[in-house]
Amino acid sequence: MEAVSPLESGVRNLHISGYRPPGDDVFRPSKTAAVLVPLLDQPDPEVVLTRRADHLPQHPGQVSFPGGAAEENDTSAVQTALREAHEEIGLLPNTVRPIGFLDRMDTISDYRVLPVVALVTPPVNWLPDEREVAEVFTIPLSIILDIQRYEARIFKLHDREYTIHSLQWEGYNVWGATAAMLMNLISRMQVANEQQYSDISNATE
Repeated sequence: MEAVSPLESGVRNLHISGYRPPGDDVFRPSKTAAVLVPLLDQPDPEVVLTRRADHLPQHPGQVSFPGGAAEENDTSAVQTALREAHEEIGLLPNTVRPIGFLDRMDTISDYRVLPVVALVTPPVNWLPDEREVAEVFTIPLSIILDIQRYEARIFKLHDREYTIHSLQWEGYNVWGATAAMLMNLISRMQVANEQQYSDISNATE
């Protein structure tokens, strides 16, 4: 997928978006995390998402990607994302092929989050950890990439304005950081498509 930054390129050149304290343009969260953006590798790809358990103290019931904070023994963000996905939804690492990164995101909860995009070989037997995950579900990639399905609203915090996107799908509300990551995927897809069109046009001139 041309829209995804290749693993071998690292993270140094990835854009950073998200929360910024007022007057602090060099803000760096104190904690790092990674999430897995799993795509079912099939003729009509689907994006795998989770709904967080309702009893969790932070973001209960919210739709998210599997993932979490980096641990001391994690050697990379890819390992963090794979470990968390295995722990949260039973996704076996040998069924997953990481292909690259989306841009990094800083959150209000003091994390810098790196989304790791991966292809997952179906079928998959989901085993959600009920302590963290209420359910696992999928949304067709064609729906995810349809920008017309997203709603945008302005959210103001500490005198700064942020655009919050949300996607409604069959009773699920995808919003916040997760929707922002999907919007990043959409924008990257648009750039990749424009570049491909430009390359074709130049080749035919």
